[in-house]
Amino acid sequence: MKRYRHRANLTGQFLPICFGLFLFILSAIAYAQTTEDKSLTLPLGPKEYRGKFLLVEPGKIYSATKGRPVEFEKMIKEIKKARFVFVGETHDDLDMHEMQFRVIQALYQQDSNLTIGLEQITVDLQPVLDRWVKGELDEESFLREIKWYVTWSFNYGYYRKIFDFARQKNLPIFALNAPRNIISKIRMQGYEALTEDEKKIVPPLDLTNEEHRLLLRTIFEAEEIPPMMKGANLEPMFEGLYRAQVAWDETMGTMA
Repeated sequence: MKRYRHRANLTGQFLPICFGLFLFILSAIAYAQTTEDKSLTLPLGPKEYRGKFLLVEPGKIYSATKGRPVEFEKMIKEIKKARFVFVGETHDDLDMHEMQFRVIQALYQQDSNLTIGLEQITVDLQPVLDRWVKGELDEESFLREIKWYVTWSFNYGYYRKIFDFARQKNLPIFALNAPRNIISKIRMQGYEALTEDEKKIVPPLDLTNEEHRLLLRTIFEAEEIPPMMKGANLEPMFEGLYRAQVAWDETMGTMA
């Protein structure tokens, strides 16, 4: 039987944390919502969950399938069965990053055959990640060569524990994201404008998922749009942004 490594993928989603077939919601901090977020009430996903809402308390972990709080150890027991574990974050929320680290540590204790996938790093920088894990770079050199504050920009301190842990335990880290220049080309010109080498990085885009499009459209329309982009320019702008988002999603899914 082929043995797979678990992969803990750190992605830029908000509060939902999806682990394989199990969905858990971490309420790490009190979140005061002053305006209605329509994206949270859209009729999306499995029919058995549509129209159902879960009230959460700060600092607790909830099973969305069971609709009640669960202990951290119980969550780990469930998610260790999965081949892929998707751990979300709010990029500048330290509590979220602490939870990411706890999940990685706990999964490693269950099975050291673990790898980590990162949204934060583009695939062309994979050799730098490899050198970091091997101990060939100090932190200053690593941040410079990985172009951290160019490609990501959020404080490295949020992620330091994860990178250090991977290095200490010799855990492979994989870059999942597409380079910005490729995403920009897709946004402005479409997938067809890519070179053959670029298409080896970004797979063909599926732009037909109506639920995904509805979610992104709702988020898009909630943002403050400059007047010069409204009217006739609105649809082309959304379509470009949607192509870019799908390109990110398709690339990270394929690389994982």
